[in-house]
Amino acid sequence: MTSLRIDTAIGTSSYLRLLLYVALTSVLILLAWSANLSLWQYGLLITVTALVGSYLALSRPILLHLSQPPLSQPLNQGWQLLMRTGHGDKLWQADLVKVYRYQAIIHFSFQLVEPYRKPWAVTVYRDQMSKEQWQQLNILATVTYVHT
Repeated sequence: MTSLRIDTAIGTSSYLRLLLYVALTSVLILLAWSANLSLWQYGLLITVTALVGSYLALSRPILLHLSQPPLSQPLNQGWQLLMRTGHGDKLWQADLVKVYRYQAIIHFSFQLVEPYRKPWAVTVYRDQMSKEQWQQLNILATVTYVHT
């Protein structure tokens, strides 16, 4: 019997996200190549890009698991997010603010409640979970979009 609540593990890697990053990187390389920069400028551009990319990849928490609140609570309150941070795996509590649904991604906007209060957003790609779990998230996104 399937649960009426969303309780799903989120894969840490995504081929769709990798494809997007490769496409963006290719466009930036083509733009830099057409700019006719000198060799030291290309070196500086590559170094800065690598440093910024590394910082962004390593500094953001990674969503590992998403759990909907019990059915007795409102849909937007009491979400539990299992996060991988630089200090280990932590359970965060958040309120769902908005869900944006696209063909291959769903973007969640949360207001964190614990461990600290601040807005936080995450994008989940279709290939990070099973087909059934993806359908459940799509239904949630559709219902949330209609009611907010």
